[in-house]
Amino acid sequence: MKLIIKSDILYYLILPINLKNLTEDVIITKIKHIFLNYNHKYHLLEPGFYEVDVYNHNIVGTILKVEKIDTFDFSEEVDLRVSIKDKIKVYLKLIDETDFPDYKNKIDVDAINYKEYLKLIEHSNIIIDAKKVPI
Repeated sequence: MKLIIKSDILYYLILPINLKNLTEDVIITKIKHIFLNYNHKYHLLEPGFYEVDVYNHNIVGTILKVEKIDTFDFSEEVDLRVSIKDKIKVYLKLIDETDFPDYKNKIDVDAINYKEYLKLIEHSNIIIDAKKVPI
């Protein structure tokens, strides 16, 4: 699991699992179960209402965009609205370009294979862009 924080109310959670061939109901149930388990153990989410967009990426795995919509002042409940989305763009930004001179600074993950991704991920930061997706 990898966590990327964009702001106080928005972050991305990357899970190394593939939910691609599951039905929407099963995906929603699994995502809610994952959050409840992680939240119970690590206290990731404060009480409130969250929108969770689920993206499947062939190389990276399952990407969750989590946005806090509202805070619950008088309840300890965490409420999730889960939506399945189609596509997302993922890039790797090399921490030190001199380690891999064959690659440019910002690498489109869709342009490399899984073996290259595993080699580069340890030396990169992940950039997620849910807006720049070709249709």
